[in-house]
Amino acid sequence: MAFIESLGRIQYPLWIVTLLMLAQIVRSIADLVRSDGPGSPLRTHSILVLGVLGACVGILGSLIGVRVVADVMVQAGTVTAPTAWSGVGVALGPSVAGFFLLGVAAVVWLALQYVAGRRS
Repeated sequence: MAFIESLGRIQYPLWIVTLLMLAQIVRSIADLVRSDGPGSPLRTHSILVLGVLGACVGILGSLIGVRVVADVMVQAGTVTAPTAWSGVGVALGPSVAGFFLLGVAAVVWLALQYVAGRRS
């Protein structure tokens, strides 16, 4: 829970992308279960696109976080190395979350492509 709280305001767009991606995953699986064909390729590809969007939002959150850490360090004047690196570590959290979304999207997309290929 502390990791999610450390994401700051950027967690909300990440949650939106996650929910949209999960909805597309459920819809794609339902299409495959209900039909004999491969399902909608556009819906399946949108899962991967949403994963990439999650990674982009994560990188944006990290850049904003690094900027905030840099501003705080400038205002503080003297900052020790461990303090600086702890701030940078928190700033990198959104990238970790975004690339996790991309990894999940890629694995699900690949599995759906495999199943759709086997059906056609």
